[in-house]
Amino acid sequence: MSHILLIYHKDSKLYEEILSKRLPELTIRPASRPEEAIDFIEEAEIILSWKIPDELLKKAKHLKWFASLGAGNEHLIHNPYIPEYVLFTKVTVYGEMMAEYVFAYLLYFARDLSKYFLDQRHKIWEQRRPERLRGKVLGILGLGSVGKEIANRGRQFGMSVLGVKRNPESVENVDQVFSSKDLGKMIPLVDYLINTLPLTTETYHLLGEKEVGLMKEGAILFNIGRGKTVDEKALPRALRSRKIKAILDVFEEEPLSPESELWDMENVIVTPHVSGINLPEEICEEFVKNYERWVKAQPLAGLVERSKGY
Repeated sequence: MSHILLIYHKDSKLYEEILSKRLPELTIRPASRPEEAIDFIEEAEIILSWKIPDELLKKAKHLKWFASLGAGNEHLIHNPYIPEYVLFTKVTVYGEMMAEYVFAYLLYFARDLSKYFLDQRHKIWEQRRPERLRGKVLGILGLGSVGKEIANRGRQFGMSVLGVKRNPESVENVDQVFSSKDLGKMIPLVDYLINTLPLTTETYHLLGEKEVGLMKEGAILFNIGRGKTVDEKALPRALRSRKIKAILDVFEEEPLSPESELWDMENVIVTPHVSGINLPEEICEEFVKNYERWVKAQPLAGLVERSKGY
């Protein structure tokens, strides 16, 4: 029996090309605009997408599995056109890529690379004593697939690893796990605070001026989770002391407004939501494995717990 997959994405043709080679028995319908999907949305059993118009989704009468292309899905989790009986999965392949992003900047600052770049331009030969990541304290907010991979890399660098989790049970490669209500106890202990939290009613503006103000001098804040978990209006006030740095990849509104003072702060690095980028080959590899589980009625990887919001 051939199952029917609708891919709704601007790169749907590329996803189709990859998946048709791996799953020749699957009927694939690619679409990048509503008019391209309207004729077969009703027959689709699986939808691979991240943003799909409600006008299409409500016609998906035979939908059994919604495979999201994103890790954060707060805009879809409570969509009435994805009923509770429909399986809902998220992408879990971003952890390795986002850990690379974090450690690229940690090493950049630890090895003082910006100064060596300037020295080269001016032909200056001056050695500086580097910082070491070994022995530093890494604090991770959110210990899902991304947070766990960052913890793993931190352990490889000889760092102490602390974490915050909704249910503070032990996690591999994490020395101590705090509950969210004990966030204020963990923040002053860390040299690097990495926010990977999903957006829920509980995490909205979880990091504000008070929390950022608890960071010790020289610490670095990363936001690579969801923009609205940080109070962006309060953040510049907390950063003006210049005692800490911030690496910001996600924002409350994207693209970040040219009027935002974050662009011009010397202790802030802004990147355009690139810590975890869709790589179709990696996403398709995960989808293929999940599809093979799905046809065998086995549990899927990356199942979203809608009651939790992630």
